[in-house]
Amino acid sequence: MAIFEHSFTGNYPVVKAQQMVFEALKEFFWGPFAKFNTPKRAPISENNRPSPVNSPIVIHWELTRKAGDMIEIPIHRQLKQLPQTGKSQLAGHEERPKINFAHVPIMLQRHAELPDDSSMSAQVNKDLRLLDNTRPALMQHYARCEEYLGASYAMYYGYSWATLSDSWFSAETKIAASSHPHIYVAGQGKVPYTSGYPGTAGYETAVAAAINAVGASHRFDAAFLQALKADPQIRKIPPIIMNNQNPLRLIVAHPWQIVDLENDSQFNNIVAQAMVAKYATDNPYLIAAKYIYAGFAIYESDTAVWPCRVDTGSPEFGPDTVTDLESFESYADDTKFAALILGSNAIFKAMGSPMEYKKREDDYGELVGIAYMLIHGYSRGDYWNRDDGTTGQYLVNNSSALAITYAAAPAY
Repeated sequence: MAIFEHSFTGNYPVVKAQQMVFEALKEFFWGPFAKFNTPKRAPISENNRPSPVNSPIVIHWELTRKAGDMIEIPIHRQLKQLPQTGKSQLAGHEERPKINFAHVPIMLQRHAELPDDSSMSAQVNKDLRLLDNTRPALMQHYARCEEYLGASYAMYYGYSWATLSDSWFSAETKIAASSHPHIYVAGQGKVPYTSGYPGTAGYETAVAAAINAVGASHRFDAAFLQALKADPQIRKIPPIIMNNQNPLRLIVAHPWQIVDLENDSQFNNIVAQAMVAKYATDNPYLIAAKYIYAGFAIYESDTAVWPCRVDTGSPEFGPDTVTDLESFESYADDTKFAALILGSNAIFKAMGSPMEYKKREDDYGELVGIAYMLIHGYSRGDYWNRDDGTTGQYLVNNSSALAITYAAAPAY
């Protein structure tokens, strides 16, 4: 129905509904896992100082009170030289500290709805109360942007969509799309660095080759999870420690991958579900978990987890072409998906300004628009070195990984 068009050829219907009903949104994954780095969930102040946070997404407030378009989060790399013993001289053998930085750039994001474009449209659509319903409609839009263009986009490409689609950071060498440094592929294991370290074209070529090699037998099953559990890099991801001291890491899989897991004869469905109910009382993160298996708390999401494929020799995650937000909900022809393995500080979000609403009136009040705007940005928890080695050789990311398997639409 074209709400801004009317015709006198017939009677315009009178809307009788008492309240606008909005089209249903999918259930989004990331919201419950985002925590602020200030105790009062508000910008930094003398009585609200930032502190370390154990959560998959950590929101940083620093730029709300400081000038700048990026925050840098440092990490001290591990000391690795052998110690001196006995009478060996220590002077001259001191190991210099090496510091890596995670870059979290911010960008302006805004969107608007036009509820009235004339007094006549306001009269014709009076019962719809479009102006009153603009703010909840914009909030739904923002929620979809956070899920697709924010957190998940950063997990797969390194930074949020707004940052990578704008030319503002084109001169910053580290602010560029790159595949995750730890990608595990069913049937092949971890994508190696022999063709190039993360951040290089050689690494992207290796990721693409691994995706192309995934076949129908490479499923998200018990054997794959057991192999992931034993991998040395996966074991660096900080787990959630239960009251019985059992460590659990989070893995988020697409519903089609979950179907393969449930159809695996090695996967004990009844025991796995019973363990979820038990552990959910130990940690609130596990309330939404679907299963516990092989040291993983397994979650299911078709919004956070994206398909993957190869396009002109390069890996591609999510939509083949992003035309609108519905692009992220179209994957009927895809058969390969990249599950997420998450630990603490897997994704950073920086805030430059909180969300605010603005109203536009034009043409003597005939045109009325409502917009939201905020300055923020997401980045994957990649800590890049500046001074030593080839790009990506000393990159540190011990907070997340991707797990790629075959998963076709279930037949019914």
